[in-house]
Amino acid sequence: MKTLRHNNRKYYLRKRLQITENFIENYISIERDDEISKKAIKAINKENPILGFIYGIWLLPIKIICFFRDKIWQNRYRKTCKEVEIIKKELESCE
Repeated sequence: MKTLRHNNRKYYLRKRLQITENFIENYISIERDDEISKKAIKAINKENPILGFIYGIWLLPIKIICFFRDKIWQNRYRKTCKEVEIIKKELESCE
């Protein structure tokens, strides 16, 4: 009975490791896409700085919300990276 629980635990940990690693890959991909979008906005604002300034003021509340949203997601990313480390240690101890 103990080996059955042990095997179930290993299976669960492997599955969770796979899911968390997929989250990390997706997060990195989304961050790269966001960087490209930010570079495009900066390039547009350099072409027409007055309009860029007006949009910057007009969209300031949205930018503040996005800043905090990004910080929340960065925290989730760091937490997930730590989870991967812990899960790998758990898997090593199970073997």
